[in-house]
Amino acid sequence: MTFRAADSRQVPQIRASSNSNPDLILQKSSPPSGWWNAAPLLLLLLLLLRLPVTLIAAQDPPPPVPFPIGPAPVIHLGETEHDWGTVLQGSLVKHSFEVENHGKAPLRILKVTSTCGCTSTRFDQWIEVGAVGIIELQVDTTDFSGGRPRKNALVQTSDPESPQIQLWMTGLVDPLLHFEKKVLKLEGLSFESKRLTTTILPATELPLEVTGARSKNGSFSVVSIDPLEDGQKGWSLTLEAGPSETMGSLRDDLELSLLLEDQKELKIPLPVVVVHLDRVQMIPNGNVVFYRRHTAPLDGPVRREVKQEVQVRSVRDDLPFETFSAEIIDAPEGLFGLIITEVLPGHHYKLRIDVLKVHPLSQAKGTLRIRIGEGEDQVREKPIIAQFRLRKPDSP
Repeated sequence: MTFRAADSRQVPQIRASSNSNPDLILQKSSPPSGWWNAAPLLLLLLLLLRLPVTLIAAQDPPPPVPFPIGPAPVIHLGETEHDWGTVLQGSLVKHSFEVENHGKAPLRILKVTSTCGCTSTRFDQWIEVGAVGIIELQVDTTDFSGGRPRKNALVQTSDPESPQIQLWMTGLVDPLLHFEKKVLKLEGLSFESKRLTTTILPATELPLEVTGARSKNGSFSVVSIDPLEDGQKGWSLTLEAGPSETMGSLRDDLELSLLLEDQKELKIPLPVVVVHLDRVQMIPNGNVVFYRRHTAPLDGPVRREVKQEVQVRSVRDDLPFETFSAEIIDAPEGLFGLIITEVLPGHHYKLRIDVLKVHPLSQAKGTLRIRIGEGEDQVREKPIIAQFRLRKPDSP
């Protein structure tokens, strides 16, 4: 047994074959601990080293292409809002905004768009370096019966730092006419005609004349427009809206034609609302909705009734209901309950709607159908909606 000078561990001796030198002794060392576990990793490393260099290089992303940097325009405006002061209704107000190019490339005005009544009459499309161009805006004050309107336009430019800018026009407008109300309302039952008489007074000392009046959309008609009596300045205006087969509100404009002292004709609009009312009043007016907080007691620790009330009334004493009945249709079977209480026969009824049980879906719907006489025009319907909490399958 021999020993290595640098290692105190015993090393087994291996002798050569009979054909070898008998005095030759071969020594074999044991592999270090964990060597076989690292063998696959070493093999993979050797395979990677044998790959062509071009293949490894192809897997790397290409270097980014530098963004070309060059001269660019820079837009500069001395003002972005113009106050025109005070003008008379019907005036056309114009203003030119000066646009300077402080950049190193020509500036282009791509587009000028009106967003709320401010129009562009003209603008310079190209503004050279160091030059000054204009964007001219115009506001027609005919539709403004007083107040302080504020209108704007959107400007699109070739300046990369300011691709969009807004220009504003504002000021006071003195009205030509004074109306009793800012919005005229013709209101009544749908099957009856509605009529309204109002007074129009001049709001300026300038001589003017009302030469005509009409409904812009035809929702009503102008019965008459006559000068006031006893030498008063102004006019008496009467409007009328005929019966309608449908209930609801209609928005229209009264268009008045005026003639000023300089023979300039203007058309002044005044908002008009025509309201066709139903002979049946239901409270609440909208849908009957049971939210989750309402239906929660149906499956909670303390069970309570889940109910809502709908009152049905006749809007006038001389218009009683011929008959009265109510039912809930198009709803899951057994989900809703309905109790009818007659408060005043032919005029006032209370309907109690109950949610009787939980529903497997998050929402269920039905329709409350009320009949007050013969014919389909005597039927009124109101949606009923019930919402529910969804429980997990393993919930108790």
